[in-house]
Parts: sequence; structure tokens; C-alpha cells
Amino acid sequence: MTAPTTCDVCGFVYAGVTPGDVAPRLTAATTSLANVMAASGDVVRIRPSEQRWSILEYACHLRDVLISIRERLILATIVDVPTGVALHRDERVERGFYRNDSVDDVAEDIRMLSRLLLTTYAVLSAHDLQRRLIYSPVSPNEVTILWAAAQAVHEAEHHLADVEENLTLLA
Repeated sequence: MTAPTTCDVCGFVYAGVTPGDVAPRLTAATTSLANVMAASGDVVRIRPSEQRWSILEYACHLRDVLISIRERLILATIVDVPTGVALHRDERVERGFYRNDSVDDVAEDIRMLSRLLLTTYAVLSAHDLQRRLIYSPVSPNEVTILWAAAQAVHEAEHHLADVEENLTLLA
């Protein structure tokens, strides 16, 4: 199975992310998302519709994605074509795993995990960026480490747009 080249929802183009783009784009998106979330006030836990998560749920999801992608990057440098662990994103929300998270803690988690992922990414060589992995058993796409890093950028930028849209819908 081949990896997506674009996001059907937001138009993100994976090939448009160069190795040098990862750090500034991820930092900008995660910092903005943490700031938007912190400034959202009482609406942070409100879902604008049944089809959308709350701002806090999107942020918690991004936190977990950053953890997951970092582990995938590390594993792919050690093991030939490993398979990443499924995130079970919807189940995390449905089971209430984000219910007790505080806005301040999640905002700091996102900032810290972005730095941690980028610290890991910074030690990878050009050769490492081409190493392959199966993204997850749920999405069994064979991707490169660079694609997985671009996915971190995509998730941060995409969910920043989600939380900004939530604010508009809740205004």
C-alpha cells in the first residue's frame, strides 16, 4: 500500500515538506495551537457539533500523535521496516481518556513534545530519512522517516486549522 501524497481534507502535500521545513513548520504550528487553546477560555471543552471534537480533544490527539511519531522515527532507525503501533484515535476520545486533561498541561505537553520530536529528528542523517517503515497496522502504508516527519507537520497544521474553525463555529 502506498502512502498518501496529499490530505483530501486540507490539501497538505507531503512532498512539499523538505527536511529543512520540518522544524520551523512543526514549531510554528504547535506553538500556535497551544496559544489558541490557552486563549480559548470556556469553549475549549465544547464540541461545536457531533462530528467535531472539542479544541482540547484535538490538542490531546496531537499530543499523542507527536509521541507516536517520535517512537516510529526511533524504531525505524533501529529496525528494518518496522510497523508502528496503532494510535486508536477515536477510541481514546470515546473512552474519555482526555476528559481529565487540563488546558495548561496539554499546551505545555504539545510544546515539549514538539521539541522532543525535533531533537530526535535533528540527529537523523539524510540516509536515515529514507529508511522505511509501515506507518501502522491500521494504515499499512510503507513510508519513509521523512514522510513520517512530514506527517507530524501535517497533523499539527491540520489540527491548528480544526481548532481555529471550532472557535469560529462556537463564536
